[in-house]
Parts: sequence; C-alpha cells; structure tokens
Amino acid sequence: MNKKAIAGLLGAASLVTLAACNNNKANNASGESAAKASERKFPTEVSNEGTVVKGGTINYAIVSDSPFKGLINPLLSIDNADGALEDFAFANLFEFDENQRIKKDGGMMEFTLDREKKTVTLKLRSKDYKWSDGQPLTIDDYIFTYEFIGRKDYDGVRYDENAENVVGMEEFHAGKADKISGLEKVDDQTVVIHLKEVYPALEKGGNAIMGSILPKHVFKDMTYEQAVTSDAARTKVVGNGPFIVDTVVPGESVTFKKNPYYYKGEPKVDGVKADIVSQDSIVQEMKAGKYDFAKMPSDQYDAYKNLSNITLIGDITNSISYIGFNMGHYDKEKAEHVFEPSKKMSDPALRKAIAYALDNEQVANETYQGLRTAANTLLTPFFGEIYADKSEVPGFTYNPEESKKILADAGYKDTDGDGYVEDKEGKPLTITLLVPVGSQTDDAVIQQYIEWWKNVGLRVELLNGRALEFNAYAEKLTKYADDYDMWLGGFTIGYNPDPDGLYGPKARFNFSHYVNDEHNKLIEEIASEASFDQAKRVELFKQWQKFVFENPFQVPRFNTYSLTAVNKRVKHVDIAQGKESGWEQVELLSDTGVADK
Repeated sequence: MNKKAIAGLLGAASLVTLAACNNNKANNASGESAAKASERKFPTEVSNEGTVVKGGTINYAIVSDSPFKGLINPLLSIDNADGALEDFAFANLFEFDENQRIKKDGGMMEFTLDREKKTVTLKLRSKDYKWSDGQPLTIDDYIFTYEFIGRKDYDGVRYDENAENVVGMEEFHAGKADKISGLEKVDDQTVVIHLKEVYPALEKGGNAIMGSILPKHVFKDMTYEQAVTSDAARTKVVGNGPFIVDTVVPGESVTFKKNPYYYKGEPKVDGVKADIVSQDSIVQEMKAGKYDFAKMPSDQYDAYKNLSNITLIGDITNSISYIGFNMGHYDKEKAEHVFEPSKKMSDPALRKAIAYALDNEQVANETYQGLRTAANTLLTPFFGEIYADKSEVPGFTYNPEESKKILADAGYKDTDGDGYVEDKEGKPLTITLLVPVGSQTDDAVIQQYIEWWKNVGLRVELLNGRALEFNAYAEKLTKYADDYDMWLGGFTIGYNPDPDGLYGPKARFNFSHYVNDEHNKLIEEIASEASFDQAKRVELFKQWQKFVFENPFQVPRFNTYSLTAVNKRVKHVDIAQGKESGWEQVELLSDTGVADK
C-alpha cells in the first residue's frame, strides 16, 4: 500500500478531465482553486467498528480505461496499473519514514551508509526468509537483481547512470567482466555495495540502491525478452510479497491467494481480487459496494463525495502530469539520449508559446474541484522544502497574448491568413499530439487544449486523429517512437526526487531526449556529496526548477491529490507517510461489501 519508491508512468486515469470551461471565470480561478484545495482536507486513516470475519477476499478496483499489461514484476513493469498488481506480490526491501528516508528498524534489509568509504552495507534481517514458492531468499537473489538489469540485453527502464554508480557495473554491462566487481558478498545475508559517488538519494532507496529483488532460481537462465514474455512475470509469479498470483484473466483481473511465507506473517484475509474498472463506471460500482478500495477520479467527486458506504482518505502525492516534447532520439549503442536542435519542438520559443496558451488554473478549478492544482514546477509540494513555490518559480499561467508575442518574435507568422502560423521558413506547421484513451471528460479537455492552441495560431492534431489505448501509448514512449511531436503524460516520481533518474542523459524515462550541458551540471550537483548539506540541496533543487521554467523541456500541468474510497466493511487502514498499513494487516467486517443507502 506504500507510495512507490521508484518512478513509473501514470495510467490513463491521470489525464486531465474537464467538465466545463468558462472563460469568464479565468481571472479568479487561481484564488478559487486555492480556496477549494484548502477546504479539501481528507483523513489519511479510517477505522470502522464491528466484528472481524475470518478470512474473506479484498476486492480492489484499478481505475483505468485500458487493460493492464499484466507484467507483475518490479523490474519489468512501467505503469501504475501493473504497479498496483505488483504491490500484492512483491514487497519493497525497505520501509520509509515520514521524511521518505529508509527506516532503521523496518523492512527486510538493514541499511548502513559509509560516506568515507563510499559503500552501502545491506543485510537481510533474517536467515529464514523464503520466496512464495518456499525457496530460500538470500543475498544471492539481491546480487542477481543487479546482474539482471546490468546485462547487455536488458531493455527495461531500470538501467541508467544511477545503476552505473555501482563500481564495475559499466564493465559488466559492456561484457568486459563476468561479474559486478562493486558487489561484495560477505555472507548469505550481507552485501557491501562499492560506489563511485555517495549522496542523499541513497538514504531514500534511490540512486544505486535497489528496493526490489528477483528470484534468481526463476530468472537466471532467461534472456530479458524471455523474462518479459514468460509466465514467471505474469501468471506463475514467485514473489516476496503478502500474496501469490492465483488466476489471471489477461488485461482484466488477477486473483491472489495469501503467501504462507511472507516475512511479516500470513495476511489476515484469504486473498485479493483486483479488477480493471473504467472511470465511467467506478462510481456506480463503489455505490453498490462491489469494491473495498479504489483510487477515485477527481472529476466525478460530486457524484461520490456523499456516499454513505465509503470513507474517503487522501494525501498529496509524488505524482506530476506534464506536456512532453519529442526533441531527439535514443542512441541504443551508446545507451544515451541525443538532443537534435533541428527538430520541430527543439525551439524553446515554440514550447513556451504552447505553455502560455493553456489555462490549467481554470481546468483545475472547474474540473478537479480542489483535488488538482496547476503545477508550477516538475516537483510537487509532497517533497517539502526542496519544492519551489509560485513565489520562487511562477510557472506558466494563462496568457494567450504572451503566447502570440513569443511566436511572432521567434518568426512564427500566419502568412496565408488561415488563422494558423507557419514555421520560421514559411512552411505549414502542424504539431502532432500523442495521448492515451481516457474518459469522456479526458477527451473534452484535450479538445479544449487544441482549441486554446488554435486561438494563438497553433495547429495541433492528435496522432492518427485519435487517442491511443494506454499500452500502445506507453509503447510509443518507451520505445522512443518518432511519429509524434508532443504528448500528455505523467510520472510517479518516487521517494528520491533527484532529477537524474528521469531527465538525465542516460535516463530511460527521458522521453524528451533533452540533453544540455548546463542542465547536466545542475543534476550532477544535486546527485553529489555536496547535497548532504541540506541548505545546499535545497538551493540546488530550486536552481534546477528555475532552469526548467526558463528552458522548458517539459511543461508541468497538475499536482495531484490522491483520493481513495474505502468501503465500510474494511476495519482499518492508514496511508500516512511512515505509517502506511500493509496489505497483510487488512481485515474485513462482513462477507460482502456495504452498499450505499
């Protein structure tokens, strides 16, 4: 039930949704949105009275308008739908406190950082840990996890410059060594990781520290492609989490049974059934009491806020939605991104004009009712003092006249009188937009965006004239397709906010392919030992956010307030940082869900 300590793509449900747009309210949208946000104070904990029933099944709704891929594996999955399934079958090796730092007394592993020696010592807390198939779980599995992502054939998103901070990883990846020299096995429980550099991200389970573990006995003889397509990653999953995959209806549902070997003890319920439920039907399903848990779409808040059979719990999240720009390509041989100045979207003036044309304050106010706020940076308030507020980085506010001026000053002019600007050479300019399928309100906001862009003279068209099913959309991004110019997307940033893992020159999540010497220097400073000085770390993060505002390789759209509906047959759950309930703790008060009265 923890917030992810790794980065992942948001699913289609994270798209902006729009109920109505009224330009007459644009002037006071910011104030109203802030006021509504201040009113939306939800508890992070819920308790219900009653007698606990023995066993039972948790019914969990994954709110999405697309089927899940079904990759139930922490090193293979990339989106939040698969991540939700993964949370039942795999446990993070660490637990985190209210400041997102690794707890000294929680999780499966002890963590010790030695800054002088540039090492991290990790020790499994017990010799008796087992995988869900009963096989011993040892430090060899953890070392294998590094070898899995470090192999040359690994084509996932976990190998990047962070992984290369482990001594010997680059040589192993290049095939010049048959083991990773910086992974020093001490005994069956302990490994010492030798690092090139040490910095604060390590204390948050970031940088070179893997919070996940793979069963070596299952995957050791598989190539990456074999692993991705194997039953071991989909239907016959061996994990270390509280539950075991039992049955799968591809793309639709997964049933889990309890793991008798879970390190915290057997779960209190017999199992979990997780279903894909569309945004358009989730309110009625919750009203009927069909599901015990669901992350609810904010655009429908009025439809479910007064349901008598649920309690709404919520908290600010580490998720950001944004507009991305395709500005280069990924060099697979060199494993790095290449920025191409000649590409359409590589012109910063065009990107700024796109940003100023949108009224995200109005969308947040009219549609999200205080459950979203217009974002000013690529960080969120979730991260506390390193976040630059709007007095420090104002962000892009609705200013169509400024948008038009930027275009004109940069040489984009309407030379044929059709209402759309041509490019700097006088040729027709069309910007192709990639979006995933969403709800009816998602479609409405996209069309409003296109209209706003039209109002400043920009012709924006959907790729192939339509939204893509989410998995096809995600493949376009992760395989670095070149048939679109711009996309709407979102990230769960993770507990480690260092930007190198998302926007670095080797980061597989750097879908914009943005590479810039000044930017590289900034993110390297953040990911350096100097950052152990908290005042310096705050200063560097704010410098980075200012840089991104002045050089927008991505334009932030919304900060997210996560809202989960919990059926009143659930006895207790807590989602507060540092206090999160585990799925193994959940108990039920009746055999079936409580319906709305």
